[in-house]
Amino acid sequence: DAARTGRSESSVSRQLQKSWKTDLGGKLTSPVISGDKLLVVATDQHTVHALDSTTGEPIWQYTAGGRIDSPPTIARGLAVFGCADGYIYCLRLSDGALVWKFQAAPLDRRTVAFGQVESLWPVTGTPLVLGETVYCTAGRSSFLDGGMYLYRLGLYDGKLIGRTRFDSRDAESGMQREETVDDVELPGALPDVLVDDGK
Repeated sequence: DAARTGRSESSVSRQLQKSWKTDLGGKLTSPVISGDKLLVVATDQHTVHALDSTTGEPIWQYTAGGRIDSPPTIARGLAVFGCADGYIYCLRLSDGALVWKFQAAPLDRRTVAFGQVESLWPVTGTPLVLGETVYCTAGRSSFLDGGMYLYRLGLYDGKLIGRTRFDSRDAESGMQREETVDDVELPGALPDVLVDDGK
């Protein structure tokens, strides 16, 4: 859910048994399930895999332009995820077709991290979807590479609704600029799991 509680109201039997096993290879994210589809990401292979949640049989796969560190958010028949190439992607859940792709990195500049080429402003973590709006961040820290960006995008078309920049430290004083955070004692902003508590 939007509060990222990590729980479900569903009951689970005490007698568990394996239904299926599929070897996708490499480092995998946590899975997410909607209806008959289970989505999981092979992080270093840049690939989202859709499997039949009952049998484990492959349904489709999509390879993005960089590492994907978190599973997609599933909302209204779409799967939305961020990528280390600086983009956020939206796929159709039914067949994995690309619906839209948005460049969240302010510039197309690259570096090497974890042995792979990626943007200076990777889109990390699972995007938050509230209603018909997608929220995501691009960047590693408000202190690096000119800051970090928070985006609001349209769920169905990826159109920009709003952008907030969390600025780097002031060049002269070395301090965090007061207008970027309420508490200037904080050590800057970092990307993290975006949540909504209803407020």
